[in-house]
Amino acid sequence: MNQHTVDNPNWKLKYDVKTLPLHFGQTLDDIGKITPSKMVHMVGFLFRLCGILIRFRPSLVYFTIVPTGKIFYRDALITSLIKLFRRRIVFHLHKKGIEEMAAGSRHKRWLLKKTFRNTGVICLSKKLTADIRTVYKPEPFILLNGIEVVNKKIIQRDAAAPRILYLSNLVINKGIEVFLQSLAELHKQGCSFHASVVGAPVDYSLDMAKAFCERAGIAHLVEIPGPKFGADKFDELARADIFVLPSFNECVPLTILEAMQFGLPVVATSVGGIPDILQDGVNGMLVQPGSVEELTTRLQHLLVNKMERLQMGYSARERFMQRYTLAKFYEGLDDIFEQSLQDGSRR
Repeated sequence: MNQHTVDNPNWKLKYDVKTLPLHFGQTLDDIGKITPSKMVHMVGFLFRLCGILIRFRPSLVYFTIVPTGKIFYRDALITSLIKLFRRRIVFHLHKKGIEEMAAGSRHKRWLLKKTFRNTGVICLSKKLTADIRTVYKPEPFILLNGIEVVNKKIIQRDAAAPRILYLSNLVINKGIEVFLQSLAELHKQGCSFHASVVGAPVDYSLDMAKAFCERAGIAHLVEIPGPKFGADKFDELARADIFVLPSFNECVPLTILEAMQFGLPVVATSVGGIPDILQDGVNGMLVQPGSVEELTTRLQHLLVNKMERLQMGYSARERFMQRYTLAKFYEGLDDIFEQSLQDGSRR
């Protein structure tokens, strides 16, 4: 989403823009670590930022702040520097956890309030605004994520054994174990289905997934190819009939938007901003995180009721086209910029 924002074609037409990439790691192993190399790059970044604030004198600074964890202290420092030059700031929040961090200590709560004071804030959904209420009292902007339209047709689906797709990294917190256990239960109930587990192993390996399927007697029903990207990923979405994301913790997953674009009914957990995307029983179904029984019941219902499954898929695609395209995202972001430039940061 950061790259989509930078690539916004309207920026070049309306504004004079300077962009500063905010990443200092040289390898994937550097992520989440403090290294001498990253410290050197950080100092260089601060000098470049000062130069832009002095010479370019921006009317507005758009900042995708990370409001939790160790990186927040870095971003709080950057925010203080921007405020020192009396520049307007609009934060765009792509993560949650602020409420939990603020409850951790008085110092963290004070620093969060100080950082968010006299700024504009963009949240990804209405439900996610609750996460910032302890540190930010004004009404935040709401900007729905949007993705590029790559599927311009309605896919006709008429599978005798519907295919269920899990498309996410193999992470226990993403619900991969819950998903596989649910498939095993569906098989015991005599449901006819196929399934695909598409994603890179993180704390749950491909071998672990395959071993579970062997023990549960569903290895012949479940494909586990590992990660897929680009056209290969879209092919998986095109041949699926149901999309599942039983995650324990999310904001607004782009994979759900991709599934909706391809006309798939979505079964996902009612966490983060997901309930703002999915209308339970209309374009998908919501389940409680960690509930194998509830996930199995919802999947069994969709497997058996073909017309309802297809109608949910049509509704999902319609809702995507109305609300979650990249064009809609750009339109909303432009409105926020214009309002921020005219009225100043919300206070």
